[in-house]
Amino acid sequence: MLAIAVGLIVFAVARKAQPASNQQGSGIEPPDATLATELIVATFNIQTGKNSKGKRDISRSARVLKDAALAGVQEVYAPTWLNRLGVGTAQPEALAIGSAGRTLFSATRLRWWREHRGNAIVTKLPIEHWRTEMLPDRSGKSFRNFTVAKTNWRGHTFFFINTHLHTRAGRDEQLAEVLQEFDRYQRVILVGDFNTDFDNPTLQQALNETDVCDAISEAGLEPHTDRRIDWILCKGFAVISGRSLPIGVSDHPYYEVTLSPLP
Repeated sequence: MLAIAVGLIVFAVARKAQPASNQQGSGIEPPDATLATELIVATFNIQTGKNSKGKRDISRSARVLKDAALAGVQEVYAPTWLNRLGVGTAQPEALAIGSAGRTLFSATRLRWWREHRGNAIVTKLPIEHWRTEMLPDRSGKSFRNFTVAKTNWRGHTFFFINTHLHTRAGRDEQLAEVLQEFDRYQRVILVGDFNTDFDNPTLQQALNETDVCDAISEAGLEPHTDRRIDWILCKGFAVISGRSLPIGVSDHPYYEVTLSPLP
């Protein structure tokens, strides 16, 4: 009985979600930087690879990203213990294989004594250095972060930020912190699932800045009236074109835009 009780306690402790920690790193090189002939950036909440009917197919999610030079991906599972032993393909690795790029995974929560879930930047561009910061949390279980990466395309250096904000508690505080990070840079792209539509006062204040562009709207992909919660904001870029995919591969649409650096 004692062994059973101890086992149950250990199980409960291991199962409980814990926040991941801030991280930083440098030196991510893509397999072939010449593949990024256009500066196509994307955002996609892949719902851990599940389609709108609940069937998981991470390779299909990855193929959606094949044209993107940089993509912010939300709701990605970390490598499992079996993956670490060489069994199966971890979701971050599958995203890299399917998109012909590299994946920078940033955990938001820990579970089972390992990184459990988070977000990812999928890139065909070199990343000079990157930093992940955990965001304020009021939920005690649905932890969130943002990752900012310094990169360049054809001699133009810029910053790329990926995030996924909470659905309810503390979301406005998280949004304000991410927008504050966005405001630090002159040439920058911010993508992610904000769980926030156009009517949010904090977001509206940012969009009213003369140098901030709502790239999805600028590309004519979706008007504000559709209550969109996925965003691509940029400063220092012109929007050339865009493409979207409806809900199906995931329970979120996919958005990508082609950008050109301003002088």
